[in-house]
Amino acid sequence: MSNGEIDRKIAVIFVTDVVGYSKHMEKDENATLDSYDESYKILQKVLNKYKGAIFNTAGDSVLAEFPSAVNAVECGVNFQKEIQKRNSSDDTAVKLEFRVGINMGDVVEKDGNLLGDGVNIAARLEALAQPGGISISKSVYDLVAPKTKISFNDLGIQKVKQNEFHVFDVLLDPSQKRKLKTASKTNIAVLGPIAAVLIIGLVGILYFYSDVWNSETESKTKVLTSDKPSVLIMPFENHTGNENNDFIGVGITSNLISTLSQNEQLLIPSRNTGKFIQENELMDEEIKGTYGIQYILRGDVQGGEGNFRITVQMSDLSKNETIWSNIYDFKDNKDIFEIQDELALSILSQFQIEFRSGGIHQDISRNPEVYKKHIYAEAAFQGKTVEGTQKAEKLWREAIALEPDNSRLTLMLGWIHWRKVTLGLSKNPKEDMQIAYDYAFESMQANPEWAPSMTLVGLIELFSGKHDVACARIPKLLEVSKTSSEIGLSALVVHSCGDLESAITSYERVFSINPHHTAAFRYMYAHALTEKGDYEKAIEYSKAQLTKKHNWTGVDQTLYMLLAYIYKKQGNEKLAKEMFEMQRSIDGKGKTAERIHKEFISRKDKAYLDDIIETLKPYGLPDK
Repeated sequence: MSNGEIDRKIAVIFVTDVVGYSKHMEKDENATLDSYDESYKILQKVLNKYKGAIFNTAGDSVLAEFPSAVNAVECGVNFQKEIQKRNSSDDTAVKLEFRVGINMGDVVEKDGNLLGDGVNIAARLEALAQPGGISISKSVYDLVAPKTKISFNDLGIQKVKQNEFHVFDVLLDPSQKRKLKTASKTNIAVLGPIAAVLIIGLVGILYFYSDVWNSETESKTKVLTSDKPSVLIMPFENHTGNENNDFIGVGITSNLISTLSQNEQLLIPSRNTGKFIQENELMDEEIKGTYGIQYILRGDVQGGEGNFRITVQMSDLSKNETIWSNIYDFKDNKDIFEIQDELALSILSQFQIEFRSGGIHQDISRNPEVYKKHIYAEAAFQGKTVEGTQKAEKLWREAIALEPDNSRLTLMLGWIHWRKVTLGLSKNPKEDMQIAYDYAFESMQANPEWAPSMTLVGLIELFSGKHDVACARIPKLLEVSKTSSEIGLSALVVHSCGDLESAITSYERVFSINPHHTAAFRYMYAHALTEKGDYEKAIEYSKAQLTKKHNWTGVDQTLYMLLAYIYKKQGNEKLAKEMFEMQRSIDGKGKTAERIHKEFISRKDKAYLDDIIETLKPYGLPDK
């Protein structure tokens, strides 16, 4: 190639990628790597058979060039069949699935690599493909269809980023037949009637502020039926091959849930629900039947070394088909916030919905380094451990050093100091609580419509004996609480002020929106039922919760303690003593009077807590 010349040619490009690679790696890294090696050997074998040549790899992606469109498609078919055969074997520990995209177009050859639209469209076709499926461009279809007996499904014109291209699925099996929204249509036709019956109402999600306590894993609970479209945002997977990029997917997932939840015309299940479904590998039919979910959005992050690609796909569970997909590219995390906004707007456009006047949800920060530290601090804080709390504090302080005037970020230090007191980690509780209050109050003044800061202010005022001031904030607090997390935390203030009926209603509302909410609201709900004197309901609820797994043992201890208290009140000494011993057996010591007060530290009237202590003292409840 002479100076200044570009070496161009027409090439058939084959792109394949593993589905859910990071999820498999998290579960069993060694077995996943072994399975990928075996799958790669299969790929190399079929590539050699059909004269394909690998010109690039990126993590778990492989890009190959073929001299013939027919060869490329037959190679893809052969490869998918061999992978299916391998996965059907009981000896296959990790059953990997692949997507394949094939395009023929203009490419540039440089240093042994192929670049250009011909490659980019092949990559976009791969992202559009179904797990275990193959998607091809019309240029490939026109050459292959007359020469093979392979069946195809016409998906029409698809628009991804700035590219529009005609897409066909290779039908390896009739069950793979699906429909996608075509680029020529402005909206998804099936959603039109739904949009017409939307009603205004508050919706909930689990955002950071609910993770003041650790999350729980519980059996599946059906959410309330809604006449709003319900869209489940699954956790975005990290396919970059670098765990340091986990924060990108976590941040995108959290931002989408927060942003979409602000729109009162959609029902957005919580992040915990998506996490539970992902961890338990629930099938779409089960998700639809159990949770009443209508639509699922799945996505992943690919790439590395400063160049990233986000692929997204939304499915209609009632029709078992993909109705929308897209690809977004960005560099060095600098454009991630614009991508998040664009993605949220794109999703809402499918439902003919605009953002409410408040606009797009603003993240804690638009500084990539600050944002990254916040995401990692959030994850550490969720564990409710000494180590996690210390790590979170360190990261948030580092973030604040980069943005000292960020009042939303400084609120996180308020929750840190609250945590130190409520978990008994503080050497000077009075001083730590004052520091927490100063941070929260400053944030509330800067963000008067933001529930998390007002909630912490109210809780600390209750703790400090300023009951009238705190309880007077309830009307405004309920007004600004929009997400399930904010509603739940505001319920703690309402509960602490003694309004049991309103607190119970709020807790139940949170559970209906978010069936996998944090465990603390579970035992506080049991407290409210018990104090109200609704013993039978409290017994039934506590027993049901004790059949489930909670990541924090303090939840089970509280439930056993409340059962002991109720049975003692009912005169059943045998069951009361049995329940008391159950809570003590969890850690060998059990609850103490001091612990009971600290776990409900914001309580205005201590008479109920004192009655629990006095009732259980005959069984050996210690003071400290």
